[in-house]
Amino acid sequence: MQSQISNFQTEHLFSISSEEELVQCFRARDQKKLVLPANLKFPFSVQSYFTWKESSGVYTYLVCKMPTWDLPRGVVFKRTAPSGEPTGGLCNWCNSYGSSEDIGLLSVAMSANVSNSYLICQDLRCIEKIEESAMRAGKSPEKHIHELYHKMAKLFENISNYRQD
Repeated sequence: MQSQISNFQTEHLFSISSEEELVQCFRARDQKKLVLPANLKFPFSVQSYFTWKESSGVYTYLVCKMPTWDLPRGVVFKRTAPSGEPTGGLCNWCNSYGSSEDIGLLSVAMSANVSNSYLICQDLRCIEKIEESAMRAGKSPEKHIHELYHKMAKLFENISNYRQD
């Protein structure tokens, strides 16, 4: 699923020209977990970020490019299955509220033994939710979209700066 947004100044545009280029966005350890969407046609352009889930729903993929990066980067999130009764939660990226079906714990493998977890929207539609919320309130989403990009950039910074003990 590709995020669609209006023409905001904070919008990040990039393109992916081939399957090989898309695979290269991910770390070697994540490339083993990649299941590309069957109907994906190359080249394609991306507004903001590109995300999809593999068919079982265990893995969710995110590809984005910040203006200061030379190339897009990708990450593989693993869904942590909810235990017990459904609960409510608040996404740490876009502040949307939803049930445990909507907001959940997604983890990123830092090494074979270490992972970081994020309580975020399971479908990673954060930018769309920010826009919808701002439209309902009659406000500009710019500030919140900028904050979302900052949080995404921080995720990739944490991944690239991780050093095993």
